[in-house]
Amino acid sequence: MSLLEASNISKIYGSKRGVEHKAIDNLSLAIEKGEFVGVMGPSGSGKTTLLNMLSTIDRLSAGTLTINGEEINRLNKSKLAKFRRREMGFIFQDFNLLDTLTIEENIMLPLTLDGWKVKEMEKKLAEVAKQLGIDSILRNRSFEVSGGQMQRAAIARAIIHEPAIIFADEPTGNLDSKSSKQVMNALSQLHQHKEATTLMVTHDPYAASFCQRILFIKDGRIYNELVKGESRQAFFQEILNVQSMLGGDTDDLQKIRV
Repeated sequence: MSLLEASNISKIYGSKRGVEHKAIDNLSLAIEKGEFVGVMGPSGSGKTTLLNMLSTIDRLSAGTLTINGEEINRLNKSKLAKFRRREMGFIFQDFNLLDTLTIEENIMLPLTLDGWKVKEMEKKLAEVAKQLGIDSILRNRSFEVSGGQMQRAAIARAIIHEPAIIFADEPTGNLDSKSSKQVMNALSQLHQHKEATTLMVTHDPYAASFCQRILFIKDGRIYNELVKGESRQAFFQEILNVQSMLGGDTDDLQKIRV
């Protein structure tokens, strides 16, 4: 069985005038353990809604979602909160680090909330900080480090409790090209060496080229799918080709970098 399986899921939003909008329309997908999957699509295509549904932030209007053997629809609020805290890691565009805490305190937050012992937390922290090349900034606060370092700290926080799956929402959206490269290399290394299962929403073809597989969303449905071959450069070009077919806002294509 796949690590994540969504079957015929839909998300319908009502309006004050009684007109319904189907943001996700009867969509099915599966993600295997250890896969690095990207989701792309024009603005308004439903990619962020899909991420929110799969990460249990938004409830399904229809269909079923199973993650790591657990049928999400059947969980009550408290069980869902516990499942989310233990089985999922989240990486956001705006980092979501707390200014009042040091980088190391931010990273250890999931373990603190779960009642880990201090020595075990420190051991885990040293491991992920070294892995992501941020050992030297652990005592700093978020406003004292660069955007790339903040996002790598956010990745460390997302993986420190070894979740079943990581959800990344535009992780390079607020970064310059150098920092984007560092962050995507970090995610790629995690995937290769730790077999971290990751689902990433992005509009950036450069970031997407690090994935193994890309799902293109249009009007709430899967429009196309690409699987990476041997060459990342060729994959990058294929992504650009599909994006140009999909159309969408011009700003969706502004961050192209090779």
